[in-house]
Amino acid sequence: MELASIRVHSRLSTESIRLSRERCCLKGTRPRYYLTGLSDMLRRALIFLLLSTFGLDAAASDFRHPGVLLNRAQLDLIKQRVAGGIEPQKTAFAAMLASPYAALTYKPTPRATVECGSYSRPDLGCKDERRDSAAAYSQALAWYVMGKPEYARNAIEIMNAWARTLTGGHTNNNGPIQAAWTASVWPRAAEIIRHTFDGWAADDSARFEKMLREQYVPSIIGGSSENGNKELAMSEALINIGVFNEDRALFDAGVKMWRGRAPAYIYLSRDGPTPVLPPNGEMPYWSNKGISTPFVDGLLQESMRDAHHANMGFASMVNAAETARQQGLDLYAEQGARIIAAMEFQAQFLPPNGAKPPPNLEFSLQPTWEIAFNHFHHRLHIALPKMAKMLPTNRPTGADMNHIVWETLTHGDIGAVGLP
Repeated sequence: MELASIRVHSRLSTESIRLSRERCCLKGTRPRYYLTGLSDMLRRALIFLLLSTFGLDAAASDFRHPGVLLNRAQLDLIKQRVAGGIEPQKTAFAAMLASPYAALTYKPTPRATVECGSYSRPDLGCKDERRDSAAAYSQALAWYVMGKPEYARNAIEIMNAWARTLTGGHTNNNGPIQAAWTASVWPRAAEIIRHTFDGWAADDSARFEKMLREQYVPSIIGGSSENGNKELAMSEALINIGVFNEDRALFDAGVKMWRGRAPAYIYLSRDGPTPVLPPNGEMPYWSNKGISTPFVDGLLQESMRDAHHANMGFASMVNAAETARQQGLDLYAEQGARIIAAMEFQAQFLPPNGAKPPPNLEFSLQPTWEIAFNHFHHRLHIALPKMAKMLPTNRPTGADMNHIVWETLTHGDIGAVGLP
């Protein structure tokens, strides 16, 4: 083991940071680094520097492409279903095509710096960036399904505009989660375009890679000690960037973050009287303004907050597992009991199931659940009776202006096609 101390100086303070580097005796094993005594901002910056500088760059790629949420056989099946008028893809694709995100007249609005404060005060490019990433993904899907190159060129125009403009990263209180949401979606679009369309210039796609690495990774690599939806979104973003950039170290960092936060986001009675703690050892808020509810199987960490934030975290958890599964890593198997419990817990309170919700909890339809349902029900043939009754009433799902985008189209009843 090598130990080194690094002293970081700033105008306001001097922090001593201890860096431990462990190397396994096996050839080719990557070193592990541990950072202590750091503020969140400094931790993110130093982890990013370690990934970039201390020999942690990716080895020769063994990633499958396209492989962020979708594979080529899956895209082909979606295309066939839309052409054949098969549901749920027929209606879901029509809904996407009718949205502003898929309009051929769509124009991006990039910014040099995206500043996102709490409660969107200020909102300097935040909604613009989220709209543009969703539009790039929508246009990429439209290209593949319809085979019309103008959609691919639109997706490229959106991605190139941001790659040429964004230089100041993401700032203010919600800067890190903004980076996580959009960095979850950008690689979905980029994977489809790079690996199915020959019109994206190599210099432009390389610039887009650089943007993801330099303008997003520093904001998300250190994770979050706040509500779990933030860290799960960061884990998804790192995994997705890792695939597109062919960066195994980033992919592995996202997997490690997911493995730390996922079991702490959904409660199971086997956890004991209280939920599992996240890696930072601090219990996040499971209550809302001092009001709590009993811990039951499937309760999400933010269920007391509102249905949408709870399912933003759920969607990130599942999306990350889906991309990992596309790459041959089965994260679903590690936390499947929690994901299934969360689906059935929520579905029982939604029509047509109609159970009475517990005190202080509210439930509503959300633009998610399709990816998880497809995996556990259609791939693994696990009965999910409450979700199976509710899901048709939720179709087709749309885009939530964050990172949950067109799940019915991409995964509704799609099965295991193309998986390794």
